[in-house]
Amino acid sequence: MLPHIIVAVGLFFLAPFIMGVRNLDLYYTAKVLDTYVSLFGIVLLVPLFLPDQDKDIRELIRSKRESIVVLHFIRMGQALLVLSIFVASFLAFLQKGNCIFPFGRYFYGTMSSCIFLGGLGILIYAFVDNIAAVYMVPLMYYILCYGGGKKYLGKFYLFSMFNGTVEDKIYLLIAGLVMIIAGILIRKRFPG
Repeated sequence: MLPHIIVAVGLFFLAPFIMGVRNLDLYYTAKVLDTYVSLFGIVLLVPLFLPDQDKDIRELIRSKRESIVVLHFIRMGQALLVLSIFVASFLAFLQKGNCIFPFGRYFYGTMSSCIFLGGLGILIYAFVDNIAAVYMVPLMYYILCYGGGKKYLGKFYLFSMFNGTVEDKIYLLIAGLVMIIAGILIRKRFPG
């Protein structure tokens, strides 16, 4: 997980060079969070099964008394904790830069998008044992949101926050959590 945390730190510190992060209103703050910070979910959540991608390590883990599912849920808890720290830190960074927004609502909306994108990757990873292919699916969905917009994706549109609503984020949050749980359970049954 450490290499992925380093990538997330790099994304965090690149933000001021990629986009404006000072004196933003509600709309532009939401746009930064929806289009940039939501990518942290892909970076930090998708590599859940990466440590046991090697079949020898997977067999060693399976020989232990604890179920591999417990191990995966512990890893997911750690990844969600790290993700929430990154999102909260980014929001605090925006507040320090005189951006005006409701902290709690935007934290919830951003975490929902991150969990959805990460859950999508985890679900695909449960079936495909190739990390490069797994990263492509959430990225393709992200691009689809740019092209298709709310018209085609409805309640599962990633960028609803900068369209003025966080209410639709509940669908992303629930779908993301369901995909994470399903991915972990499927991975136990079909270990790759």
